[in-house]
Amino acid sequence: MLFDIRPKENRKDLYDREKEIEMIKDSVQRKAWMAVLGMKRVGKTSIVNVSVNETNSIALSLNLMRIYDPRRRNYPKSSFTNLFLESINSTIKKYTLSGKVLRVVSNILGIDESSFIDFNIVKIRARLKKFRNEDIGFVIREMDELAKDNGKNLVIIFDEAQELAKVNGINFSSVFHDIYDYCKNTTIIFTGSMIGILEKVLKNIEYEKPFFGRYIRRIYLQRFDREASKDFLIKGFEEEGVRISDEVLEDALNKFDGVPGWLTFFGSECSFSLKHGKAIKVEDIVKMAIKEVKEEARNFILSTQSKERYSATILALERLGGKGELKQVTKVASTLLGEEVPEPRIYDILNRLLGYGFIEKQAEEYSLLRDLPNRVGVIEAASELIKGV
Repeated sequence: MLFDIRPKENRKDLYDREKEIEMIKDSVQRKAWMAVLGMKRVGKTSIVNVSVNETNSIALSLNLMRIYDPRRRNYPKSSFTNLFLESINSTIKKYTLSGKVLRVVSNILGIDESSFIDFNIVKIRARLKKFRNEDIGFVIREMDELAKDNGKNLVIIFDEAQELAKVNGINFSSVFHDIYDYCKNTTIIFTGSMIGILEKVLKNIEYEKPFFGRYIRRIYLQRFDREASKDFLIKGFEEEGVRISDEVLEDALNKFDGVPGWLTFFGSECSFSLKHGKAIKVEDIVKMAIKEVKEEARNFILSTQSKERYSATILALERLGGKGELKQVTKVASTLLGEEVPEPRIYDILNRLLGYGFIEKQAEEYSLLRDLPNRVGVIEAASELIKGV
């Protein structure tokens, strides 16, 4: 279903993206490592899932948002190793794999195989310290061999991979070097919505020894244009067997500005209302989306060293009509705070907001995102966190 709000697995449930799917499939077949990049809710996870499912592959997926905490600057090594082992466990179950990989992991942890299959938290967490950096590569080499023996590729997906930079105690360049050199049947896919942050992570991997010289292919996903957005909604409502007025349709197109996640959410909620005889309230759907962004932005701002300056920078963009150059933003932010904020400091704040996907930049001009939920959500978060404005 086009309006299924969960990540898609089959192409029939995904709208368009034929070009990107074929690029990912071709990269997997060539064993080329890649990064799939795009703003939040643009559909990265769905596109990667669909693409990998159409290749002859075993997928090992690590959703790093499982360890994400905006209040923390770093994560302990155990956070990643626990996630890694959970993902190995899920892959073994999904593809009914057992044998050597299961024995290897169980032996490293010093537990019986049934405890790992059942993922006995008490036994596993108590032994996470036994899991060394080299064990990560060792287990992946075993997975690579297992996939090869079954006539398949191994695809490892690091979802929201920018979080790797926060993990203490693991030299990922060394881990990736080991995989690149010894796992000839393996492709790695990095995804990320915090594009600026993930680009730094990828460059550090590419240029840091011992991985130096290896190239990671980039595939960028854009939001839908207005024509595609309208076609997506029309086809989705036809699939649901309901009809909406042109007025409601145009209202949604204006408010959600081509962001697939918002369009899907709108289509799902709207279809539910129509099927159950409830009045369609687009504003209520928008408010739910705004609330989600507001919480994300609030958590991010609170994780910074100066919630007032970050909030003032966002509000300065609002008061400039949604966009402005560095000097303009610095001047307005300083006025809002009642203090002279150094321009280099505002520059750092703007680029961090950019890196985390809360604003955009074209040429020398920074701007709030165009869709209503993202735009209003960050403004409301900033408004609540700044004093006296």
